[in-house]
Amino acid sequence: MTARLDPEKLLYGPNPRAGLVAVELAGEDLRLYARQGGRIWSETVRFEPWLLLPPELPVPAGAGRVEVLAGGELNRLVRLPGWTAWRSARAELSRQTDDFLGPPSPAEQFLTAEGGALFYGLHFEDLVRVALDIESSTLDPTAPGARVLAAALRDSRGQEFAFGVRGESEAEILTALTRAVRELDPDIIEGHNVFAFDLPYLVGRAGALGLSLDWGRDGSAVRVASAARQYRVGPKAFRFVPVRIYGRHVVDTMHLVQRYDAAGELESYSLKSVLAGLGIGREDRTTLHWTEIEAAWVKAPERLAEYVLDDVRDVGALSELLLPTDFYQAQLVPHAFEDVTAGGTGEKINSLMVRAYLALGRGIPRPEPPVAYSGGYTELRAAGIFGPVAKVDIESLYPSIMLAFNIGPARDTAGVFLTLLRVLTEARLEAKDRLRSAQGPDRAYWNGRQAALKRLINSFYGYLGYARANFNDYRAAARVTQIGQEIIKEVVGWLEAAGARVIEVDTDGAYFVPPAGAGPDFDRSLVAEVNRRLPPGIRLAWEGRFAGMLALKAKNYILLTEDGELVIKGSGLRSRRDERFLRQFAEEAARALFGGGPEAAAERYRFWLEQIEAGALKPEDFGRLESVTPKTFTSPNLRRLAQAAAGRHPGERIMVYQRADGTLAPVEAYAGDEDRAYLKRRLYDMALRFRPLFKDQAEFDRLFPKPAAKSGRPEPAEQLRLF
Repeated sequence: MTARLDPEKLLYGPNPRAGLVAVELAGEDLRLYARQGGRIWSETVRFEPWLLLPPELPVPAGAGRVEVLAGGELNRLVRLPGWTAWRSARAELSRQTDDFLGPPSPAEQFLTAEGGALFYGLHFEDLVRVALDIESSTLDPTAPGARVLAAALRDSRGQEFAFGVRGESEAEILTALTRAVRELDPDIIEGHNVFAFDLPYLVGRAGALGLSLDWGRDGSAVRVASAARQYRVGPKAFRFVPVRIYGRHVVDTMHLVQRYDAAGELESYSLKSVLAGLGIGREDRTTLHWTEIEAAWVKAPERLAEYVLDDVRDVGALSELLLPTDFYQAQLVPHAFEDVTAGGTGEKINSLMVRAYLALGRGIPRPEPPVAYSGGYTELRAAGIFGPVAKVDIESLYPSIMLAFNIGPARDTAGVFLTLLRVLTEARLEAKDRLRSAQGPDRAYWNGRQAALKRLINSFYGYLGYARANFNDYRAAARVTQIGQEIIKEVVGWLEAAGARVIEVDTDGAYFVPPAGAGPDFDRSLVAEVNRRLPPGIRLAWEGRFAGMLALKAKNYILLTEDGELVIKGSGLRSRRDERFLRQFAEEAARALFGGGPEAAAERYRFWLEQIEAGALKPEDFGRLESVTPKTFTSPNLRRLAQAAAGRHPGERIMVYQRADGTLAPVEAYAGDEDRAYLKRRLYDMALRFRPLFKDQAEFDRLFPKPAAKSGRPEPAEQLRLF
């Protein structure tokens, strides 16, 4: 590499500022807040925001210094005298073209050009975080009778406060809440669904009372943004309206959970359900149903106080588990913290590249137009019931290929991409090594650091095919996948030559049945033999054995662990939108197929049909979770859901069921009126997902007969899709 940046500067930027926790506009200047020795200090700095332009674009009016960078198509670094001039210049350019680069965030502008990142030199526990929760009489702050009933705060140092449980007026609650926030002086304010409910509700009620929530470090009010933005969970994008507090960051733990649960394994995103699903719930916490809140406020304020305090304790515990990965990413990426928690991984790698190139005085290429290329090699080689089954994976396949075969963007003339990937990989290996022997706070630090590095490292391949990446390279991405396909096919061939029966292959790994009588020692020796044949830098790892596997469709299977647990993989088999009784039937049918065969699975099918017919299911068993979004109330296709979600707000989740008349209703309104014919059809559809296990279609039809239609006549035969 010809770059002059050493590994430390590639990781943290060439000019990191110790303890920096926030970067904010201060008129035409910037105000920096830093935490050192447990205290906050601030300074105002003069900063000239920038734009990167190609030579053919005219320099905008009002521009200051213009620096010509070496190479690249966007090679004129234009400085503006202040943020007002920058916004005017950017608007002028945007009317002509999008062929320029200039992040719209003052924090990203500063950190990229000055060469640093937030939180440098800090550990996660050094931050002051405050968890917030409120209880209210309505969901809409403008509705008749709306008011804040109670609120609670708990900071990361263990200080906690409950408001509204000693007879205070609503104005007194909001005033005390503001005073407490300012005294605690948090770097982060966090809550569960805090963007969609708690903070907008507080702002709305403060406005109605003529008050101001002056929570900003400069004394300014909490501000609900005028426009929504997106955060991504895998391929899905979700919209939210940010709430901004000057000098502080707002974190919604619901967003953290959604990104953590990208595979969709958690049943619900409600706070109590999430903590139970993650194994960090507390059985002794106070519980209140939402219908009991107002009565508790009147008759049992001490119970309401414990309830809201337990909520903020839970929010703090959830944040401590999920937020460190974002915190340690923020130490590396020159973004505002909101953009770290909500932004896509491709944007983060691009910012790392741009920061390094600006530090080298080099220009930036334009993104290449998209080109289609093949993905990983995925194949279900055999459907059926198997056991025992072993799993092997190639560790970090695509990053390893890029490093082993020196595959990076062709237009990265400074060699930053591969150097950065290598530095991050080495830093993660060091963090993993330190983690093995670390104790207490050190263990949390190294675990958070290695998780953050892992997420960035795994983004480098996707960056090559990211349409908005300045250094994207579709040919390089295609070469990586081609080599990956060749390697995994070779691995499969070596496994089969050793007598293993390969069941499923998925990009970087495989499940296989070892030869009869072969134990785990055979698996490990086989992996060692394969590793002797693989190219340097590419390593196969043995992931363990399973007692059984139901292979149904590519990427859709059920594993039985050796200690009797089920692992269900694939969107066709596990979805939060599937009713609870369907998920329970699927697990029971899988266990029956492993232990008793098709007849045992059919018995569970008949059992659930009888339960439906007898009306023995609880509404929570056949209700399904739906997300309330702005489209819920505007789309003609969602009229039924809109009726059931009346009074709810975007961002909430509601459990609904289908009535016998075809309408939807919240489970709280259940009146023994479920659509039993519909539930039977849903059960049959779930049973159909096991159809690949039956070679004889007639046998499947005999064991899992299709329910009759409402009229009593069999439903017409139709071509049914498995998933």
